[in-house]
Amino acid sequence: MRHSATWYVAALCTGIVFLRLSVLPAYAAGAPGGSTGTAHAADMAARMQPDEQQTVVQARPAAGLGTTAEAGDLLAWPGVARLGLPVLRMPDFAHAAQPADGAPHPLLPWLALAATWDPDLARRAGSARARSEWLHGRAVLRVGGVDLLPSGRLQAGEDQVLAGSMAGMIGAGLLAGHILPVFGSVATEEQSRADGTLPDRTTQVPAAQLASQSLLGVAMALETAHGGAILCGGMAPCQTVTGLGAIVHDAWHFPGMVMARPGGAGEIRNADIAPTLAAVAASVDMEQVDTDGHDVFGAALRQAVREGSLKPAQVQAMVTHILASFYMSGSLDHPPPFSSAHNGAPPASPDTLVADVEAQGAVLLQNENRVVPFDPALGPVLMLVHPALRPAAEKLADALRHAGLNVALSVATEGAGAPGTLPPAVSQAARTLVLSAGNDDNQMISTVAEMGGHVVVVLASDDPDRQMPWLDTVDSVVQAWAWRDEYAQPLAALLSGQQDFSGHLPVTLTGGFYPPGLADADYRAFARAHVVPLFPFGYGLSTRGHLTFSDLHVVRDGNHATASFSITNPDDTPVRAVPQLYVEMPDDVPGAARRLAGWRSIMVAPGHTVRLSVPVSLRLVGQWNPAGGNWSVAAGDYTLSLGFSSVMMVRHATLHLPALHVPGALDSTAAPVMASE
Repeated sequence: MRHSATWYVAALCTGIVFLRLSVLPAYAAGAPGGSTGTAHAADMAARMQPDEQQTVVQARPAAGLGTTAEAGDLLAWPGVARLGLPVLRMPDFAHAAQPADGAPHPLLPWLALAATWDPDLARRAGSARARSEWLHGRAVLRVGGVDLLPSGRLQAGEDQVLAGSMAGMIGAGLLAGHILPVFGSVATEEQSRADGTLPDRTTQVPAAQLASQSLLGVAMALETAHGGAILCGGMAPCQTVTGLGAIVHDAWHFPGMVMARPGGAGEIRNADIAPTLAAVAASVDMEQVDTDGHDVFGAALRQAVREGSLKPAQVQAMVTHILASFYMSGSLDHPPPFSSAHNGAPPASPDTLVADVEAQGAVLLQNENRVVPFDPALGPVLMLVHPALRPAAEKLADALRHAGLNVALSVATEGAGAPGTLPPAVSQAARTLVLSAGNDDNQMISTVAEMGGHVVVVLASDDPDRQMPWLDTVDSVVQAWAWRDEYAQPLAALLSGQQDFSGHLPVTLTGGFYPPGLADADYRAFARAHVVPLFPFGYGLSTRGHLTFSDLHVVRDGNHATASFSITNPDDTPVRAVPQLYVEMPDDVPGAARRLAGWRSIMVAPGHTVRLSVPVSLRLVGQWNPAGGNWSVAAGDYTLSLGFSSVMMVRHATLHLPALHVPGALDSTAAPVMASE
């Protein structure tokens, strides 16, 4: 099998923020605005008249914005002019997030960004989005990648620690620009399985059962951002998750709001107030209402208050949560100007963000015979594509030529792939670069590989289930993610050797094959089934060198542990590394599958050894205790493993723990910033 067994390490750019899941008594003190902001929210809610309180629990279609493209899906939170609370505008969260400037691509190149494993870059992405959103008059933005309900693979990958960290850093960038991040996904952003298996979205599930799964990612996002709000109803109705308030407000001590997308909180039928009471019971604080006008917090809520079914104190608590989130972002004091949304904002200044995401997020999956990087001295490279990717191929070919390579572009006819249907130049090429966006290219790739030359395949899609029947017959494979024109220059730099590959997979690449009975496709499910996937979570190669790990030691300090180890670069070129630390519970403890506990990003100079440490929260090995609102950690021997991916562990250490109860409150301390050494 030519599927590479050489596990080199690639890595990230500048320093990384490692997100410490420690615990303090009150989360509010650490959020922007602090405990003062939370108290201010309670005071402001108490000063509102009942009709004002009942109005601000909804965001309705924005009025007065004309027919501009920006206004098309805008909703407005009404504010209270009497109290100096401004109107705040936001997108309709029923759909995948789109840029305010009307760009043709989704808001962020999510999987490519997650593949960088670089929270600093994620924060930069959030800051860039904040500038754009504010200029276009929007004060609230949904950040996907994490959700209340479990999913095998969302936009930011399949691991709650990685996804929560990256989504949280995007949120931190948004908050710094006075934009409120709302953490939650919608079904259209879920990476569906190739075999058509769909998750169950009809059965109610207690939030306590999700505490160590999907809710962990949401908690990490809120902790990392130090503020925000939570979206429900994006994957299934809000009432699907029961007992949410007991975790979010009582156990986590999160002071902010739970927001429902349009229709997510239910709909009123025949003047029945039951949906309204159910939405309140589901901990929904604010409801978005679309142009159809279906809502549960409008006339029905006012009726429920009049009849006494809903107490005024409950409405006031909802308003307090809403205001607390807005005070976290500072948007009530720094609202985006209405004129920007009405008249059209000026174009944003150029930013290399998307190019940098590709430069750090492209993953080298295989590199037999070290064909990549292309050596100009070995002659021309033929690039082969089907017509749909011709514009992308032309940009990439131009960039490769600027990098010093002799590149010829050949376009196969639509559907061509069998011998005799490809352009004649293919049979003469010693090196062929195939830019491929889907399984329709598989026959073409297999045919080219059988011709005997060196073949490099660049995957230009975000499909974790992409089939690779040709894997054993090609030399190199690069996961370059869904194509954007900004990728041409950085991808050319990687393929030509001007820059080293540094991405690591944020998802398991399955090849479309799953063990029998496997409901999910994430790496923990594969581990429980004792099946090694095609390419594992965390995997990525380097073209410039390799690293070694040694001297792994783990010590406990209260509710945390610290793993320290050495990393050595024996080669003569610098290499970026992403050492990954995984934790595994004893065999006799439920849920013993290995999970990511933390990582570091570092550039290791030639011939140097660096000593690193990674903090680990012991709640990652705990079971949620609903009665105590904490994490119960069983006594026993826990294994911490250091490696290059979720299946390639090279160092192990055992940590003996007594029985512990780790508090459930969210971390209110700033995450330490680790500068790259």
